[in-house]
Amino acid sequence: MHAEIVMIGTELLLGELVDTNANRLAKALREIGLDLYYKTTVGDNEARITQVLNLALDRSDVIITSGGIGPTVDDMTRQAVANATGRKLIYSTDLEAQIAARFRSFGREMAENNKRQAYIPDGALPLYNPVGTAPCFLCDDIRGRGIVISLPGVPRELEYMLSKKVIPLLVERMGGAKVTKIRILKTCAVGESNVDRVIGDLMTANNPTIGLAAHAGQTDVRITVKADTEAQADTLIASLEAEVRQRLGVAIYGVGKETVPEVIGRLLSKKNLQLGVVDTLTGGLLTRDLIDAGFGDLITADLHTIDVSAALQKAGLASQADARDGDFSTYAMGLAQFAAPPDGVGFALIGPFHDNSTFMALYGPGDMRLARAGRNYQDSDYIRSWLAIQGLDWIRRAVLGQLTSPADWND
Repeated sequence: MHAEIVMIGTELLLGELVDTNANRLAKALREIGLDLYYKTTVGDNEARITQVLNLALDRSDVIITSGGIGPTVDDMTRQAVANATGRKLIYSTDLEAQIAARFRSFGREMAENNKRQAYIPDGALPLYNPVGTAPCFLCDDIRGRGIVISLPGVPRELEYMLSKKVIPLLVERMGGAKVTKIRILKTCAVGESNVDRVIGDLMTANNPTIGLAAHAGQTDVRITVKADTEAQADTLIASLEAEVRQRLGVAIYGVGKETVPEVIGRLLSKKNLQLGVVDTLTGGLLTRDLIDAGFGDLITADLHTIDVSAALQKAGLASQADARDGDFSTYAMGLAQFAAPPDGVGFALIGPFHDNSTFMALYGPGDMRLARAGRNYQDSDYIRSWLAIQGLDWIRRAVLGQLTSPADWND
């Protein structure tokens, strides 16, 4: 059994409204284990709504519509559902009485055009809406293709009808709810294509399933499972998660809603480490990310200067002699873009450098001296975010003792 949602309203196609109803519907169906295969948005046009519903009935067991059951001329969902399911619209005096009573409850008389809302497809099951004036309904297709459940477009009304009426009804028809659980593993500084190369064969399974979502400098690995019980779901997820972690290793920095700055901040704080930052490349984004995550007290210096060699000393770092003795509790992260090759920086550079090369360096306890020159990136918020995440990831891997060579990663 699977579902499809049809969002109705020209305002959605014009971009005048953000479609929050689709998100509510998708989450509600996921929570009961009813698979959602399709989502369609269609404007206020009877012929097109009918066409969309016919297509949905041909391929889905449950179709839920949102919108188009109000009292105005452009509310065409009732007629379109009747067209698609092979039924006629009929007038219900019971629904008229319910609508009139709703208006009287807040001291108003029902207008003549509100009577349009008392029409529903012949044989449809009315779903009383106590929080609005638009009656909802469930209509079976006479050819046995599936059912259509029509709900209001007003978010408050849709949410009430969904939780109080529709979800219980669907659970009963399903013979009981299934458990759907999602586990998101967060990776950073590894491109989506590289993640796919490592775990792509795992993404062909039916249950659990794996999906990827790419962000600036990060790729989320989403594991989704459906089971009869939470215990079964947890077992299935744990088995696949272990395999994914074994393959991706240190590329996974966290789970769920954890962010890279949060994880790095906690890691530095736990090990009583501090960080100096020299950044002429991202405009201080790396530092701001740590500050926004609540770890600004770990930063010894935040410098924006092209004189990287002097800046690294200013960042509160010990001398190289102290570093060799192991008396060192501060890391320094350098992010820069040079118009010409830098001199006297004191790192074993990985190059070659070219004009306007980007430069990343990490200076840390012991003999840690890592640096890399990269290509000239086009300046944009996306690229700056990517580079800041990559810099933070160098720090994370270094503190974990798993940063051996900056050539281990691809942009």
